Amino acid sequence: MESTIAIYQLIILYLLHRAPKELPMVLLSNFMLENGYVNFETLAATYEELKANGYVTAREEADGALFLSITEEGNETLFFFRNQISDSIKKQADDYLVKNGYSLTTDQSVTGEYYKASFGGYTVHMCIRENRQILFELNLNVPTEKVARAVLKKWRTENESLYQTVIGHLF
Repeated sequence: MESTIAIYQLIILYLLHRAPKELPMVLLSNFMLENGYVNFETLAATYEELKANGYVTAREEADGALFLSITEEGNETLFFFRNQISDSIKKQADDYLVKNGYSLTTDQSVTGEYYKASFGGYTVHMCIRENRQILFELNLNVPTEKVARAVLKKWRTENESLYQTVIGHLF
């Protein structure tokens, strides 16, 4: 892969990562073209390579509008190579998203889910990530789906204090 194409891919991945939802292809294209990063031919090649590598998914609406979102592979790639994007380009991308009405995501996420366990009960999986890396992860076995839902509800409001308590006891 050509290094300039790789940088263009990272810029697009960065934009998709910072947006809280999928982005219209036209918005991404305008950013890349208006700032002189690419011409139309290079832009098309960049998108094709992103899709071929599994870094983005595309969704087309009935009117032909195309929307892109970043995949887990795209997030991992961005995490490993994010330092190749200059701070000035990151700021330019952030400003562009805000100017176009998008709020920026933070690099910390709190997730939780439950699933039926093979032993009969449910496993509740809870996780705090920072910069796409697992900071804290907890699996809890519970007897019923009702209890699993209650644990997740409490996790959403109490994750920070639980994390601080565990860390306080360990360090």
